[in-house]
Amino acid sequence: MTKTTNWPATVREFGNLADQRGMKSSELFEELERDLGPFPMPPTGYTLAEESDDRWIGPERVNRGWIITPVWNSTTSSHSIEVWMADHTAPTYANLSPVDAFEFAADLIAVARASQGDAEQTA
Repeated sequence: MTKTTNWPATVREFGNLADQRGMKSSELFEELERDLGPFPMPPTGYTLAEESDDRWIGPERVNRGWIITPVWNSTTSSHSIEVWMADHTAPTYANLSPVDAFEFAADLIAVARASQGDAEQTA
């Protein structure tokens, strides 16, 4: 299920909204929590991605052939997994040896299991 929130994405946005409404930040926080539910919190260990207001990235799993990154979107509260393959340029396919494929599958499963736990944490 995808859900959206109108919580301010940054402290600056929050402060501006409080100023616009002529409210103390604590009053605005109480109002938003009452109207929108609890403030969306990123999973433990996730950090806000550069130049983003809602994309949080978890610990990456790095191999010589790929980078697997768990991602949490604070606007939709959705989890996903991003994969970057080394030496891959569109429109060609990334090529993995059978051994590489098994290693990639194991790494992907490990990140998926961790992301599933992170999803339960933010639910």
